[in-house]
Amino acid sequence: MKRILAGFGMLVLALAVVLVARAVSFRAPPPAPAAALTDAAVNDSAAAERLARAVRFRTVSWSDSQPPREPLLALHRQLQTDFPGVHRALAREVVGGYSLLYRWPGTDRALAPVVLMGHLDVVPVDAAAESRWHHQPFSGDIADGFVWGRGTLDDKVSVLAALEAVETLLAEGFQPARTVYLAFGADEEVSGSGADSIVQRLRARGVHPEFVLDEGGAITEGIFPGLARPLAVVGVAEKGYASIELTVDAPGGHSSMPPRETAVGVLAQAIVRLERHPFPAHLSGPTGAMLDVAGRAMPFGARFVIANRWLFEPLLVRQLAGSPTTDAMLRTTTAPTMFEGGPKDNVLPQRARAVVNFRILPGDSVAGVLAHVNAVVRDARVSARLASGSRSEPSPVSSTETTGFRAIARAAEEIAPGVLVAPSLVVGATDARHYAVITPNAYRFLPLVMRADDIARVHGVDERVSVEGYGRAIRFLRRLLRLTTAGGGGR
Repeated sequence: MKRILAGFGMLVLALAVVLVARAVSFRAPPPAPAAALTDAAVNDSAAAERLARAVRFRTVSWSDSQPPREPLLALHRQLQTDFPGVHRALAREVVGGYSLLYRWPGTDRALAPVVLMGHLDVVPVDAAAESRWHHQPFSGDIADGFVWGRGTLDDKVSVLAALEAVETLLAEGFQPARTVYLAFGADEEVSGSGADSIVQRLRARGVHPEFVLDEGGAITEGIFPGLARPLAVVGVAEKGYASIELTVDAPGGHSSMPPRETAVGVLAQAIVRLERHPFPAHLSGPTGAMLDVAGRAMPFGARFVIANRWLFEPLLVRQLAGSPTTDAMLRTTTAPTMFEGGPKDNVLPQRARAVVNFRILPGDSVAGVLAHVNAVVRDARVSARLASGSRSEPSPVSSTETTGFRAIARAAEEIAPGVLVAPSLVVGATDARHYAVITPNAYRFLPLVMRADDIARVHGVDERVSVEGYGRAIRFLRRLLRLTTAGGGGR
């Protein structure tokens, strides 16, 4: 027995030594002492004025209507006025009536092109919350060091930053070796049909980009507890999207003589079962890779756990699942969003209807979501079907070992010294998902600094971008284009 105990003790000691050694070596390199990239070609104040003018166009996408024709066409005209160099030097096409595609031809036709993306439309403003805005949502006010209004974060900021980058490079006489496309969809917030039309046009022409860059990632600060350094999260994949419609039919009648279970009650039980039995959570793919980067710059205790996540993964998953922000990175999420019953308070409904929205993790599928719903609900009285409207499978996961990702990381490190760059999963939907048919390399990033309160501004109240941060985004895109499209290896 003593030998057994001694042997067991030696195993425990050996394991502890291995765990500690892994944690000690699991460390991020120290931040480089270099100063932030400066670029006198960018006039932050003038660029902010042009962004502010774009914000004033109410290019709001509504799910039940066509794109806002007049505001979009007026915005097109404003862009022509504000970026004359772009509109002289680049070929411009209007696709699908309202989306824009620009082509800046490169000198080396053998090189695959680069696509910079963004979208022209914005989400509506909740009328009940409009009074809480410090500056009106379409004012385009510039105050307190910020440009205020819808589109300053999502996503006129990407459109205008790309145009600013190209306009200033043209003024310097820069000529890309690699062709550059600027692709701006008009309805990303509802369907993304504009981006899909652009992709189909490029596909018909045999265009297969080296990489595309869209919205979706940012430089985060204070999001991960214990992480002192800013973390640039570059989206290498995005979740899929599907909504399931649940219905229950019943005889109906007067509410004074209800049955034991009404249509509403049966449907409510189904919703509760779905919420109590979510998809399993796990650390894998882009989320695991992001945690590996962030963990290297955390205090020793966190590094010890993350460096040995082969052993501590259940603990990590439980911790991360405690926050909606990080839980969404771990699983296919379940979100009941609509519930309808009777027409009057004293009428038993003949039909109750609910809609549950799922954001689908890479590795899961739309068909798998429907199968999960039926398996969890397990009630013949509840009918489940895919709701009409937009749906998409999870995107493929783009490699981090590509020209595009390496250049994005380098440009981010140059404009924000000390930043850690990590691949990540985008939990929302972007237009980049449409490009999987013409390139395996789709990335989602703009180096705007996002803290917890900034994340709440996206689609929320007081959307804004700092003038300084917007200037940094333009400098980033200028540097990225020089790294990826200049001759002589992009130096």
